[in-house]
Amino acid sequence: MSVSELQLARPAAGPELRLARLWWALGWAIVVFITVSCLEPPRYVPNLHLWDKLEHALAFGGMTFWFGGLVRRGRYPVIAVLMLLFGGGIEIAQGAMRLGRDEDIMDFVADSVGISVALGLLYAGLGAWTAWVERGLSRVFWRTRDS
Repeated sequence: MSVSELQLARPAAGPELRLARLWWALGWAIVVFITVSCLEPPRYVPNLHLWDKLEHALAFGGMTFWFGGLVRRGRYPVIAVLMLLFGGGIEIAQGAMRLGRDEDIMDFVADSVGISVALGLLYAGLGAWTAWVERGLSRVFWRTRDS
């Protein structure tokens, strides 16, 4: 499935977002940060002092929720599958790189739990969070002279 097939950040595909490019850029920056954090040797990774599995669930749930706010509801499963593939790919890469990281099926389970929780939140009605944030920002920064 190509990006054009996903019809990402287009009005017909999801919420009409004034800052769609910014939302997507920030989302991809998060993906890069998480990729680097998961693949770097442990000595270079910031220690958040959380349980490792909770960190995985929060990271993958957060990414799923982020990108879910940029697409229409019918694309939530696509985002979830892409996140699952990303999580699985990270675990395979950790095992193959031999830089002090180990592949761990329980990390993938934690990723899956985070993705599932995010999907639940999106389907429960929080999928328009980006539109809500933009609406709030517009009241502060983009007021028209008529208002």
